[in-house]
Amino acid sequence: MNFPLDKFNPFEIGLRPIDKKGWLSLNSFDSIYIQNKHRLIQENIQDVYFVSEDYKQDIFNLAQLLQSDLIEQESGLQERLDLALQETGIKSINHDNALLALSLLIEDDLVILRPEKDSFKMTGAAVFSPSGWDLNSKQFLDIDAIHSPVPHYNSLLAERLNKILTRLPICIPFERHNWSIYGSDDLFQPPEIKLANGIDIRFKEDIESINIRIERQTLYKPENLNLILFSIKVMNYPIKEITDNKSLGQNFYSALQDLSAEMIEYKGLTSSIDLFKAYLKSFL
Repeated sequence: MNFPLDKFNPFEIGLRPIDKKGWLSLNSFDSIYIQNKHRLIQENIQDVYFVSEDYKQDIFNLAQLLQSDLIEQESGLQERLDLALQETGIKSINHDNALLALSLLIEDDLVILRPEKDSFKMTGAAVFSPSGWDLNSKQFLDIDAIHSPVPHYNSLLAERLNKILTRLPICIPFERHNWSIYGSDDLFQPPEIKLANGIDIRFKEDIESINIRIERQTLYKPENLNLILFSIKVMNYPIKEITDNKSLGQNFYSALQDLSAEMIEYKGLTSSIDLFKAYLKSFL
């Protein structure tokens, strides 16, 4: 698969409109994403799913609308959904689980944002591939509080992001990508698992085994519903995808050169940034 990024500026929002068909990745029988969702739902659903009691009707309406649209796109998808519901113990779709059922149709994770005062609050989510955060601690927070651990978020991103969400056009999906560096290709990486899988780079061979973790993120504002659907799909790439492409390698090297000390620490690279940059430079 093609590497989805050509620039690595962590403060570039970089949203672009995309076709609604193919916007979300549909369930397939052998999907590692669907298998991951099944496992986590069965192990402890409270860690990966919630919906706000106050907004269940709107969330239900959106989930049912998108479920119908997706099933029309591909024959056999209804059968795969029925199987997924059976395997996860969901006997019927209702206001409590409609978002969860929708998440079993697709490989993406789903977050519901609702405007409140001058920001947007998380009021529902089905998240199975968190990158260093846990859903329970983010429920009902606004996006500024959700992103509070991100260095320089308030000064460089908060105002721009809230304006984008406020002005988001109706019924057009928008896409962006985010990157990080991980020591494991596990999909489910809340803080304690990310820490256990921490980056330990001492030699060239250590760098060759790390993963570039890309989040494909989309935003979608439905018609006649006062909410926004935020989707996330994690994709892991070996560092070779970057070093084999001189332009990508140069852009990635430049991005690492420009990272602040706070951002280097946030990305888990404090002890290895110099070795990492030297490794990339050897390919330029």
